[in-house]
Amino acid sequence: MIKVLYSKRMPTIEIKGHALFASAGNDIVCSAVSILTQYVAEIIENEGLGTYEKKKGYLKITVRNETEVSKVLIDYLIKSLISISNDYPRNLKVEVR
Repeated sequence: MIKVLYSKRMPTIEIKGHALFASAGNDIVCSAVSILTQYVAEIIENEGLGTYEKKKGYLKITVRNETEVSKVLIDYLIKSLISISNDYPRNLKVEVR
């Protein structure tokens, strides 16, 4: 299961684990989560709004400069991930603190 922890107070998003929906290369849950989170992480870093750390099965996005852009990006990211978790509750869990 992929676990997403979003901490609003110190804006960070941690994504850990594997969806285990299907075999590697065929996992639509993993693909959806990966493309969404990595896309937002790249924008956050390229726009000087924060940083990200990426390892196999792990991504952490840290927002250091909260702006309207960063808030909108994170809001849409979390809403998208929650939508996926509603469809695949055994493969993705999103926690917002």
